Order: sequence, then C-alpha cells, then structure tokens
Amino acid sequence: MAGFGLTQVLLSANLVVMCFTAWMFTQSANITHNDDSAIAPELPQLSSENLRKAAMVANTPTEVADVAVPSPLVSDTSPVSPDIGSTDDKGFYFTHPKEGERDFYAIGKRTGTDKVTVPDKLPGCLQNDASCTRPSCVREECRPWGHHYDTIYQQRLGPYSKDNVEPFQFLEIGFFNGLGYDLYREFMPQGECHSIEIACIEPGPREEGKWPWGNFAEMNPRYQQYLDENRLHCGDGNDVEYLHSVWTKDMKRADAPPLKIVVDDGAHVAEHMAQTVFFWLPRIEPRGLLIVEDIQPISEANAFRAQFLPQLMHDLHYCGDPKEAADSICFPTLFPFLASIHCEMHICVFERNDTPSKELSLEESTIPKSALDLKQCKSMLNGHW
Repeated sequence: MAGFGLTQVLLSANLVVMCFTAWMFTQSANITHNDDSAIAPELPQLSSENLRKAAMVANTPTEVADVAVPSPLVSDTSPVSPDIGSTDDKGFYFTHPKEGERDFYAIGKRTGTDKVTVPDKLPGCLQNDASCTRPSCVREECRPWGHHYDTIYQQRLGPYSKDNVEPFQFLEIGFFNGLGYDLYREFMPQGECHSIEIACIEPGPREEGKWPWGNFAEMNPRYQQYLDENRLHCGDGNDVEYLHSVWTKDMKRADAPPLKIVVDDGAHVAEHMAQTVFFWLPRIEPRGLLIVEDIQPISEANAFRAQFLPQLMHDLHYCGDPKEAADSICFPTLFPFLASIHCEMHICVFERNDTPSKELSLEESTIPKSALDLKQCKSMLNGHW
C-alpha cells in the first residue's frame, strides 16, 4: 500500500472525479472547459492535476462507440505514403499507419480517450485561455487538456494492430472509465486485453481496504461484459501481492498468449509508476514493450522523471569495464531485461531485450528504496560520471 501522503492524493483526486461525474449526469446541457459556470464552486481546493482529471470526466462523451465497429485501416490496395509521418495544416505531426495497420488517432478520437486530444483542443486554447487547463505554460502543447500520444503509439504498437499478428496479451494499469481500454481493444483486435482498476473493488471505508468514492469504471457501457470476460480486474495496481495474483491466476495460463505490452495509465504517482516497471518488465516477453504515461512536471510524478528515469538510463548504457572509472548498476533486477528507452513528451516506452522473461520473487518485484532517490546509486554521484 502507498504511504499516507500518496493515498490522500489519490483519494482526493477520485473524490473530485466523482463529484464532477455526479454533477454531469444531472445536467441536460453539455459541459465545456470554457463554461466557467460549469466548474462546481463547492469542490475542495486540490492540485491542478486533480482538477484536470475531473475536467476530463466533465468532457467525456456519455455514449461510447461500440468496439465492434470496424476499425479504420490503411487499405491494402490504396497507396501508402513512403514517409514515416507528416505535419498537418495546424502544425501537428502525425505518424502514418503502415500498410495493414489500424489508425490509433482515428480510433482514439472515436472512443473519446484523452490520449489524442491535443491536436483538436490546442487551436481553441490558443485563441481563448479560458478553454485551456494550463494557460500559463510556456510550451503551448502543455496548455490544453490531454495528450498527443498517438505518434508514439502508432510507431510502437502499429505492428500489433494488424490482423495477421500472432495473438498476444496486453495489460493496462488504470481502467478509469474505460475510454483508453476501448481504444486498445479496437486498435489491437488480436490482443487478449486486460486492465486493472481500484475503483471497482468493494465499496466501503478506505481504512478497511474498500473504496468509498464510487465506481467510475461502471460508467463504461461494457463494464459488465469486461468483468464477465475476466478482462477487467478490480484491485490495487500498486499492490505487489495483488499483481502477482492477477498474473498467476488470470494471465499466466497454460493456454494464454505471451505478454507483450503493459501500459501504466493509473494514479500518475511516481512510486506507482516505478512499481509497474519493477513488477512487469521482467515478465514481459522478449522485445515486448512497457509504456508509462503522464510523466509530465506535476508533483505526483516528478520523482519518476527526475530520480528513477536517470538511473534506468544509466543502466541501459552500462558496460562494466574494469579499466574504466568505477561504475555500478543502479537496478540489478531490471538491468538484464532492458533493450531501449524511447520517450516523447510526457510518455516513455521501455523495450525488452532478448533475455527470456523471468518470474522474480515478490521481494525482487517490489520497488526498492533507492528507486526514487538517485543519490543512493553511487554511479549517479559526482565523481562517478
């Protein structure tokens, strides 16, 4: 379980989310960011990131497209651009789907996920600060709600979107209301897609291990279907024992396809993000991917980017030549499995190397104390680099 401070951050964020959700369903008019009257004045003063999370719920479509709708494909008979991508008339760069790949951006717009909203929201945000969630940001792409993750997802997950790809497993940490999960299922139809969400556990006092702020996962019209399919797992994605239970009982089956992709889109708390890497990276099959979203400069996530990531980057380039300056590995349990790190704005992809997956002990799978304090790795100290 997370410490008291982290727990309060998460509980406060979810409280705001549920307040907005309840308010939304009692209104007949649509809510927009630039409708100042739509921002409930009674809500407690919380961090800007928590308010942005609530704002996303306020702008979530009440109807979600059925994932059974045929996905946009680059036709096998139509010409395919030889370029990797191109810039549109608004100045946004888009990665072109390769032949046979589904279009992540098009599907994301249809399902309503915030992973692809920046290209549509930024022009209006630049014209009207009231429609921005962070209007004072120097970097314009940071001002509107959402992200432009489609470029990195199209590049790295595009091959998994083809109809002829071998079956594989996919896991998402953080179902929330399922808009991202719906996107993944439609984008990668050959994937056995799983998701973990804490809000759908038994309702009740948090001190009893229950959830008192409502089940926002059930906002998804296919909520019960996902439960019945044993694809939505209700529990704490930061609890190593719970993760081990989901992995060994529901995913690591004799008839299961290999685990190739894990995405962390959960609490956006540095400790939780790092825990995802320590538990899942060794268990992903060779050349699979682990993706961590929302590592933007916010207090909850800062340590992942500023403390954890530099240590892992050090290990990626470690050689251990005794003839060179004294050096050591920061994360011995992760070092044997890492092939590359690819980051774009606010998102990083960790690629597995060719070392076979390994079932580590629970102790080895737990985030170490040094994970969020790079000073505890001597190779990161002055004089060692």
